[in-house]
Amino acid sequence: MTAPAVTDFWQFQPDEGAPVSEPTEVRFLYDDDALYVGAWLWDTDGIMVTRLVRRDVPLPDSDLFAVHFDSFHDHRTSYRLTINPSGSRRDLIISGGGGGGLGGLGGGDTSWEPVWEGKSTVTDKGWFAEIRIAFSQLRFSPAEEQVWGLQMERKVRPGQEETAWVYTPTTEAAGIARFGHLVGIRGIQPGRRLEVLPYVGGRAEYVRIGQSSRVDFASPFRSGSDYFGTGGVDLKYRLTSNVTLDATVNPDFGQVEVDPAVINLTAFETRFAERRPFFVEGADIFQFGDGAPQVVYSRRIGRAPQGRVPGGAVYGDPPSTVTILGAAKVTGRTAAGWSLGFLEAVTQRERADWLDASQVYGRTDVEPVTNYLVARVLRDLRAGQTGVGVLFTAVNRRVDGGPLEGQLFAGAYSGGIDLRHQWGNRVWEVTAHFSPSYVAGSKAALIRTQRSSSRYYQRPDAGHYLGVDSTATSLAGYSARVAIEKTAGRWRINLSGSAISPGYEINDLGFQTGTDRLLADLGGGYEQTRPSPHFRNWGIRITHGVSLNYGGDRVRQAINLNANGQLSNFASGGFSAQYVPPKVNDRPTRGGPLVREPEGYGGSVNYSTDGRRPLSGRVSVRYDRERPGGFSRDLGLSMTWRATESVEINLGPSLNQSHVVGQYVTTVPDTTANQTYDSRYVFADLHQTTFSLTGRVNATLTPEMSFELYVQPFISSADYLGLKELRAPRAADFLEYGEDVGTIAPGDPGKFRIDPDGSGPARTFQVSDKDFNLRSLRGNAVFRWEWRAGSTLFLVWQQTRSGNVESFDPEHPERPVGDFAFGREARELFRVRPDNIFVVKMSYWLNP
Repeated sequence: MTAPAVTDFWQFQPDEGAPVSEPTEVRFLYDDDALYVGAWLWDTDGIMVTRLVRRDVPLPDSDLFAVHFDSFHDHRTSYRLTINPSGSRRDLIISGGGGGGLGGLGGGDTSWEPVWEGKSTVTDKGWFAEIRIAFSQLRFSPAEEQVWGLQMERKVRPGQEETAWVYTPTTEAAGIARFGHLVGIRGIQPGRRLEVLPYVGGRAEYVRIGQSSRVDFASPFRSGSDYFGTGGVDLKYRLTSNVTLDATVNPDFGQVEVDPAVINLTAFETRFAERRPFFVEGADIFQFGDGAPQVVYSRRIGRAPQGRVPGGAVYGDPPSTVTILGAAKVTGRTAAGWSLGFLEAVTQRERADWLDASQVYGRTDVEPVTNYLVARVLRDLRAGQTGVGVLFTAVNRRVDGGPLEGQLFAGAYSGGIDLRHQWGNRVWEVTAHFSPSYVAGSKAALIRTQRSSSRYYQRPDAGHYLGVDSTATSLAGYSARVAIEKTAGRWRINLSGSAISPGYEINDLGFQTGTDRLLADLGGGYEQTRPSPHFRNWGIRITHGVSLNYGGDRVRQAINLNANGQLSNFASGGFSAQYVPPKVNDRPTRGGPLVREPEGYGGSVNYSTDGRRPLSGRVSVRYDRERPGGFSRDLGLSMTWRATESVEINLGPSLNQSHVVGQYVTTVPDTTANQTYDSRYVFADLHQTTFSLTGRVNATLTPEMSFELYVQPFISSADYLGLKELRAPRAADFLEYGEDVGTIAPGDPGKFRIDPDGSGPARTFQVSDKDFNLRSLRGNAVFRWEWRAGSTLFLVWQQTRSGNVESFDPEHPERPVGDFAFGREARELFRVRPDNIFVVKMSYWLNP
């Protein structure tokens, strides 16, 4: 069996569009089960650069060969397989037509984990790459004769030459739509349709069990040495060559890497990335609009329970996450350009045991039985240049009459329609979306939602358009956005307008931090992509954004200037500058009146060395100035050392120092505070210093076997000074207690007693001392072995150390709180007894 050779590659870098200096010869063959790719990559000097890394690690500093298949030929999705001379492999999906980068393609989604084979052979004249991928791992049309989009890439001694089979100038719109074609494949079937992936696992936890200060007996729920076993199965069934069903029974939704430590002093939750394989794989089908707000945030499924044990409990035993009884997902594309995605998951009722001070046991619901549904339909037209999509999400809970009825909705629904349209040879693009939402539940649950940090319906100066409705049992809202952008050529421009109504609520299955906004943004810039004697590329951009609330108050405005470039020696850098005109803000008082904020400004500078070198690094500095006396400054460093072909070390320290002139502390109701709507809004100056370090060591023994060590020490201190109250609505200044108004003195332990008007009629109140010192160490060690195709063994060790000292303790005056002393905090961190968790998990892939 013979196949014609493909040899006509063209330079992408450094001489765009020039002939290649090293020839490449590629051939394709197929049989009933699989497609085979053979590539002979000549290297006359025989001095290839290579790395041995675990699967799916980027290879910026290695020779490589990559092949892209647009197997459905929809000009929207590409499957990319990469291999280097050491046999290291990487696979990913590129969706949406592609972007910039080598051959007109940028990054992609590495969650796609097909079972495929790749081998490399090195000789004195170059190297040879062999790839085999079964048709069962790809999606393609049911046509008798196939036409696939095809692109190939090669890197020769990274930085010396980057080549592509189909060359598109960097000034033109590129990507999947500009691929060449692979023809001649006939009569193929999806092959073995069923994949079964059973797993078994064990977990040992050696953790600290805290002693309640309210009683003299220990917790009866955990011993500090606990052991768990688990098992389950994932199934994948290809209904057709282009539609796949994924299902799971007792799924293992644990993630190998721990979430990073953060300090969150805002009113909003912290968003963490999804890492669980079932949800990550194929997640692009559920992306809606431009991603903000995020209508589908899969970490809501299997989240930590939202209920709590009663306040009178001294010990509780709530589960750390909600058990997912089962989940199923159907995704696929049709020959007519339709894309389909359906996700269904059911989580069980969770209950927490607890014990009170009288040693009376109790049990309370902390999460009801919940059903999650996501349905997505997309239609691509005009060879992928136009797309229209519809999304629907539903969350339904059994909360009737239970303790969670006043906290959670019985039903939450959202979704919408989104549009994308390109024209002018894909140079211009308009995108739009409209997303309604509707939630229903008890009156208490709706009051809680109206008063939440996303909307603050209780704002006393909001006028006619806001107000808490204590009789409401439902809430509806919408989000809408329209944007037009010039995406190719040297001159770029974008214009967008957005609206998020006060009643928009998607946090049951989505992620949002704010509503009540009307936004407009205008930006433009210039990009130079052709190399010059000093720069390989550079660009400059200016943007102007304005945001109003639905009451017409201007709550945000910013003018930004950004510039970046890559030097001829492959180092890169950039800078940014920002000016923020004076404005009002409806968030600092957390449900209180507007606050006026003076003008601010800021800027940043960053510089990166050549990332292809064995030792490379990056430094970034940022400074922001807000109110008079308020500032934030950040210093970030990162270093990568490729010690050997198979060992890589990464270090990334960062330091932040900030002085917030008006940090919210609390709200105190007071009918004598007539200037501020019968409440006193207490603030303080906040001095905070935070240091963190992210470290990784990756050692790859073979392309199938690797070891990774991750560690993140984190130290932060916060000192709250000068307690004060907002002078008046829309004011930019405060009245400091003990200086401008009233008196302040020590109160109960860890508190301050404040008399806001001295001898006046206002009552005294106490405010907790918010000072703290926090230290933590999070890390894990992961051994991963793909011991047979599609089957993996994981050995994991996770360790966590944490300590938090809050307010001044008169019994331990030697423990300062609120000041930052790196040496002292580091010593204290390693004196903390660690929590250790050991996990073993083995899966076995079957393709009967």
